[in-house]
Parts: sequence; structure tokens; C-alpha cells
Amino acid sequence: MHVNDIWNKRAPLYDDLDWVRKRDFLNFFIGLCQPRRDILALDVGCGTGIISRELAPIVKKVIGIDLSVDMINQAVSKNKEGVLNGKQEYIQGDAQCMEFADGTFDLVTARMSFHHIAEVEKAITEVYRILKRGRRFVLCEGVPPDHKTRQRYEEIFALKEKRHTFSEAELINMFYQAGFENIVLTPFFMKQVSLVNWLRDSAIEDGVTQKILELHVTADEHFQRVYQMTVRDNDIFIDWKFAVVTGEKGKG
Repeated sequence: MHVNDIWNKRAPLYDDLDWVRKRDFLNFFIGLCQPRRDILALDVGCGTGIISRELAPIVKKVIGIDLSVDMINQAVSKNKEGVLNGKQEYIQGDAQCMEFADGTFDLVTARMSFHHIAEVEKAITEVYRILKRGRRFVLCEGVPPDHKTRQRYEEIFALKEKRHTFSEAELINMFYQAGFENIVLTPFFMKQVSLVNWLRDSAIEDGVTQKILELHVTADEHFQRVYQMTVRDNDIFIDWKFAVVTGEKGKG
């Protein structure tokens, strides 16, 4: 299935995912954005507009860009007031080649979108280009808890979709190679995420869902321990690890 078809299928279900709406996670991410009322923000891979909606009341304006037309349609539908009053705008587009002038934005965000981008180096170069000097890029990605769990992590996600896996070191190096300065990585642990909810609302076939669940319950003791895995109520719950990286475009 083409990546656009996958996301068009997931679009109506996306906001039913528990993890995307976790208030503590949203507060943590938005806090690292250091928003101000005089800035223009861009949310890359905006999906249904969750991050854009959080930013809109505390910035001048936020534009969301996503490759999926259905995601953009969902974002417009769910944020009608913000679109009508000019605080939010949603555009279908490719993060690897964005149609914005150099130095347009004061803030760029990307929450859980870069692992879906085919050529991440192109995308982060584009982010650097469209940022103003001294301004901030905030990227969030899920990461394996440690190097010992990476192989099983990749096996699990290979069943779900085609995507990149990043380590914290790889994310930091990606920022550095793109030219960002003052690079900081901050981890966030999301406690006891329901795998049934995650898989059910990700538009995955039942057979694939069962294989992914089996890869969790048959994982070794170390994997289950670092994920704090528990099985109850016909569900599996694990702690997810996210890495949020911030960097600034050089002033020189």
C-alpha cells in the first residue's frame, strides 16, 4: 500500500489514539517550543492538527503541512474556528521540498513525523532553510529504550509500516550535520500505553496486529523489563520512550 493510502486510511482514526492526546506529553512538547505571541510557526507532518491547535492560542499564527490530503482535510474540519480567524492554516505538501521562502518561520515543529519521511536529510535541510536566524526547530521521535532492544523494536515496526528508526545519537547528529546550534535532547517517558488502542486505531489488519502483540509477549526478559510491560484486561501496556530534540539556526 502506498504511504498516502496508508495515511488517508488512518486519518479518520488518528485522534482516537490515546498517545497523541496525552496532556502531559503535549504540555512537555509545547513547553520546549518556547512559543511567543509574535511568532509564525510551522508544524511539519501536522496530521489532524493537534500540535497546531495547541500552538495557535499562544503564537501569531501556525501553518500545518502534511503529505496526506485526508489528514489536511481532517485538520481543517477539526479546527474550523482557528482557520476562519486566521490563526491556523493547513497545506498539503512535501516536507522534503517546501514552498516557503528562506527565513520565513520563527518556529518549526515536527512531532512523530520524520520517521515517515523518505529522505530525512532533505527534510531537515528544508527546515533549516525556512527558519529565521536564531530561531528554533523542535522535533520529537519515538526511540528504542536502549541498544539492546533496537532489533526487536525494528521488527515490530516493520510489520506496522515502512519507517526509519532513530537513536538519540542519530537524532543529535542529524541536527548537527544540518547546521543547527545549541542542540539539546530531552527524553520523555509515556507510562503504560495500551497496545490494543495503538494498533486498533492505526488501521492495521488483524493478522498483523496479532503478530505485533506476539513479538511483545515473546520478547526476552530485558525487553519486557525496560518497557515495564504488563498484561491485563486482554491488553498489553508498555512505557514508551520519546526523544525531543531542539536546535537553533545559527545567527551568523
